[in-house]
Formats: sequence, C-alpha cells, structure tokens
Amino acid sequence: MSKFFDYGDDEPAYYHIKARDMSIYKPDGKVIKFWLWGDSESHIRQILSKKNIKDIEWVRKEIPPFV
Repeated sequence: MSKFFDYGDDEPAYYHIKARDMSIYKPDGKVIKFWLWGDSESHIRQILSKKNIKDIEWVRKEIPPFV
C-alpha cells in the first residue's frame, strides 16, 4: 500500500494518478486516472504542477497492467 506524501523514494517507477485535468472540459476540468513514469513521487508531482493538473486525489507507486 502506498504512503501518503512519500517523498523519500528515489527509484524510478510507474505511478498511478487520480487528479483533475484543468485543460479539458473547461472551466471545471475533468477527473481522470492515468499512469506516469518518474524518478520519485516528488518528481511526479512536479510534472503534474507543470501540466495544470489539480486536486490530486492520489499518487500510487504500482506496477501497471500493461507491463
């Protein structure tokens, strides 16, 4: 099970994310689930902030079904 705000992990991995993408269904955005590859949870959160992703419900380090 993933820890809440686990920033101490430095091993690259896939992260499963549920958050609001503000670039679609404007002005309210749309809640979506998606996967990103990153160096750590903090790296993933940096990517999300640059892409206008808000209201992050969870970020979980998991093995995706497509691997």
